[in-house]
Amino acid sequence: MMNIVLIEFNSHHDECLYSQVAFLKSIPNVKLYLVCNYRLKDRIGYLEAFDETLFVRSNQWGVGHLRILSFFKANTINKVIFNTIGNKSVANLLQICSKNRRDYFGVLHNLTQLKKPLFTFRYGKVTSIYVLNDYLLEATERYTPAHAKFESFYPIYFHKHNQVDVVKAKGEIWITIAGKMEKGRRDYLRLLESYKRERLKNTIKLIFLGRCDPDIRSEFESCNMNNNCVFWNGYVTNDVFHSYLQKTDYLLPLIHGNHDTAKAYRDKISGSFNLAFSYHIPMIMDSFFYEFEDFKTTALFYTPKDDLIQILNDVTRPVNKYTNNKWTFEFQRDRFISFLSRSF
Repeated sequence: MMNIVLIEFNSHHDECLYSQVAFLKSIPNVKLYLVCNYRLKDRIGYLEAFDETLFVRSNQWGVGHLRILSFFKANTINKVIFNTIGNKSVANLLQICSKNRRDYFGVLHNLTQLKKPLFTFRYGKVTSIYVLNDYLLEATERYTPAHAKFESFYPIYFHKHNQVDVVKAKGEIWITIAGKMEKGRRDYLRLLESYKRERLKNTIKLIFLGRCDPDIRSEFESCNMNNNCVFWNGYVTNDVFHSYLQKTDYLLPLIHGNHDTAKAYRDKISGSFNLAFSYHIPMIMDSFFYEFEDFKTTALFYTPKDDLIQILNDVTRPVNKYTNNKWTFEFQRDRFISFLSRSF
């Protein structure tokens, strides 16, 4: 019997939890527990999947640590998975955890954590670390601490949502920019400059699927002659978000090799990648990403010299290119469980 606890001290990264739950609940002889930030209580719609749950605050000290250790003992926990390693509360908890009573695993969201001189000291008890893409797994060779082994898994499964009635006109092609609209996260400027020069076909919709920056939005609206753009003023609910993704034809990450954000994506992924992999949606990407195997067969590419709106005007209804066995639930589950079952 494996008694496993998932731990998330942050008030985010919960999008990575459900895949792990789905993998673990699909195999026999597993009891599954959750320790997480109380702010996630209303966002995790599958609490019934856990045998027991403990809600905590972000910063754990003293009594908070003792509550967690008591939780471990009461439920005979033998495997701990930190959904976000690199968190101060994780480091603090590990200081008082026994390395002999249980195995510790972590999900690393950004490889730059490995550059920190105290990483091995703080997280030395975590001897098995998951990263979120195969290209990140290859990149760990640049940083790998001697104490840890690495594996990749793709958290590309999401809890069933309530379907929202979303109307899509016949013949329309939806190109979605998913996530909160922020200048520092994506290269909206390149898209905007092209949008001002070229007219987008009226059959193509740009879906800005997230809370919109009012300044960026007003710039697009000033030249939105064909009503191509769809915006949200506030928070986009989970049900609306996933209902739009189900009708999306292409995802547009807007990450460019000559933009300030590009370097960071050698050490982490964009959430758009996992959304694309989950719904088998092709991406339209800068040629910067062609070097990574996942995208070679599942994306369309443009170069720095290309006009972005001209590229979008040329797209046609996509064909499913996610034919590799790697994109199946069974493949991802077996890889995740295999690494969890090893002893290093």
